[in-house]
Amino acid sequence: MYHCRQPGCGWQAIAPSESAAREQYLAHLLDEHTTDVDADVPEGMVQVKLDAEADWVTVTVAEAKRLHERNHD
Repeated sequence: MYHCRQPGCGWQAIAPSESAAREQYLAHLLDEHTTDVDADVPEGMVQVKLDAEADWVTVTVAEAKRLHERNHD
């Protein structure tokens, strides 16, 4: 199943299926590990910050996924 890989977070999915666990995980990430900001981000792009001291960068969703996997695997 899914567990949160954020440092210091012990969240785990408790779900009857893989797809339900993934939905729980996505909801957890949005609720606990994201921040809404007032920024002018083009359609289809997202902003990510790779660590606390880094600047925000604007990338495609696919690139954000690659960055996340590279930094959290």
